[in-house]
Order: sequence, then C-alpha cells, then structure tokens
Amino acid sequence: ARQPMTTRPRRILTGRDLEILTALDRTPLTAGQLLKLAGTFTNPFGSERMVRERLAALASAGWVQAGRYATVGAGAGQNYYQLSRVGYRILYGESAEAPTKRYFAPLSLPRQYHTRALADFIVHTIVAAHAAGVTFTDFYRENTLKLTVGNDCLYPDAAFQLVLPDGRTFNYLVELDNHTEQIRSTKDADSWQKKARLYDDLQSSSSNRFRVLVVTTRSGPRLKTILALGAAVASNRQRSLLLGVPLASYLAVPTAIQSPVFLDHHLRAVSLVTGGVPATVTSLHNSTTASGAAAPQ
Repeated sequence: ARQPMTTRPRRILTGRDLEILTALDRTPLTAGQLLKLAGTFTNPFGSERMVRERLAALASAGWVQAGRYATVGAGAGQNYYQLSRVGYRILYGESAEAPTKRYFAPLSLPRQYHTRALADFIVHTIVAAHAAGVTFTDFYRENTLKLTVGNDCLYPDAAFQLVLPDGRTFNYLVELDNHTEQIRSTKDADSWQKKARLYDDLQSSSSNRFRVLVVTTRSGPRLKTILALGAAVASNRQRSLLLGVPLASYLAVPTAIQSPVFLDHHLRAVSLVTGGVPATVTSLHNSTTASGAAAPQ
C-alpha cells in the first residue's frame, strides 16, 4: 500500500525575523521588551500575544531559545529569549563563533536582575532614538568591548553611538549599578573608585570623546555618591565624564535621549544628545586605549 506523504513545516525567514534575531543578539529579551522594541521595526507587532507566537515559532525552528526569569519582583516568572547557535550563524555565517563563552548559556540566577534591567535600558534607548530620528549604532553587548588602561582592563555593560541627522556623533559606555559593588576601594577591580579613575585615565589618553552612563537600579543617594566620586578623581573638573540616572526615571520619559534626565558630576541636568560634546567625535571603532593600542572590534 502506498505510504502517506509526510511533510515538514516550512521555515521561512522573514525580514522581521532578522530584526528579531538582531535584537536578541544585543541582549536577551522578554516578549514585552521585544514588543516595545518592535515599534522601531519595519513591520511592528500588534500585540504581545503575536510576539510570543512568533518567538515560539522561532524557537521551534531552533533559531532562538527560551529561559525563565526566577528573580523576585517585576518580570519574575516571565520567559526571556536569546539566540541559539543556529540563530547566531544565520546572522553572521556558518563559521561564526560567539563573542563570549557563555553567550548561549541560560542566565544564572545572580545575573537575571542585572540582565533584565540592562535590557530595559537598551530597549528604551533604541526606541527613544528612533522616535527622535537619531541613529543608534556601533553597539557592543555586555563583556564584548575590552578597553585597556595601562595594566588594567574595563568591560562596560554596553557601548553604543548616537548619530544625529546633522552628522554629529555621541559615544556612550554603560555601567549598570545594582548596589552590589563597593563605591570606595583601590584594590577591588569592580569598585566605583577604581572604575572612575580608569575611565578618566582612558579619556585623558584618547582623542575621542565619550561619556560613561551610570544607571542605578535601586533608589537612594547612591547615584549622587558615585557622581561625587567621579568629580573627586577627575583630572579635568570641567569635563563631564560620568552621567547618571536612576533606571526608573529614565524609563518614565519617552523622549529620554533628548530630555535632561541625566545628572553630571556637578549635579546639573543634561541630556544625551546635547551637553557640549563636540561635533567631531568619532566612532568607538576608531578609539584608542590608554596603552595606545586600538580598542578591540
């Protein structure tokens, strides 16, 4: 007897799928975060249900993988999505290797709060830039940009560039503060005292301007303490290197890149796309480290 024909579901990669994969290459995202970000897509989603359905289809195809947030608070119990090896190679080619060892690994419990908060910041920045007609580019995800300062190294939580319609460019490094790092310590590599000094040394040795965005995830006076420390270690007190904002305040402002929601080390309110950065700032891809070597690509 003739055997019935079996068929395999067709897996068609759409333009919107490529935008999803590109988004997940920046950071793991929940369906809600992706829905917000998809407002910048060529073909946005109409609802979170539609996002979840498409993510489920991409997971079934083996292009993305899902994990679950177990942390207490906002977002607990929600799925997050990240690229699979197949999805990564769809973007970068069959021989592409992941930029970090744990790129495809599930988020460990201690990293979940940090990762979700960082994703909120990244998504909001991209959406605000899109609404303002500003290009968000030159992005580095967490632990992929190594900045060498003498015998020390800095690995910012993210880095990106904003390009205005008139061609002006603004470079930013992101440091998320979850109130877990020491503020003052010359020995602790992750202390704010050491970070501020290293970033100041890096800026002093580089011909390219950048700002370090200090984003605090919990309430309290800690942000102003960090900014005051930045002022204390600054070799040039007139240079506003550290800009700080509480994450909740940032997320509450749709025009966050244009509005003066950040504080500089003089506690003056400034915005991301003003604040006196020269029009000739160049890309982080062309920056130099304090040791004189080119910043890793």
